[in-house]
Amino acid sequence: MRAPSGGDWGFSTINGNAKRGTGILNNEMYIGRLVWNRQRFIKDPDTGRRQARPNSEEEWIVQDVPDLGIVDEEICKAVKARQLAIKQKRATAAKRRTILGTAGVRSICFQV
Repeated sequence: MRAPSGGDWGFSTINGNAKRGTGILNNEMYIGRLVWNRQRFIKDPDTGRRQARPNSEEEWIVQDVPDLGIVDEEICKAVKARQLAIKQKRATAAKRRTILGTAGVRSICFQV
């Protein structure tokens, strides 16, 4: 399916940010749950631009609307499990790169 502009969908449009609940894969409306008040905006006094700040979960307003749900809860759980697996894999790879990078520097520095 094409994006509304006729082109391809952007990465962040689909994946978004799991913490902020943005992106198609994190939008709870697809499972029949509306969430308001996730973030607030404050104005930067120096630039005059507004900046988004997340609200705590206690401040969120959540309403179940099962009539709007178009994705089964099991599919949603599978997506969340996949997102978590990818996140953990990336964290492990980053840690491995750091360790290997440090070892590489040590071996170069201590060569005789």
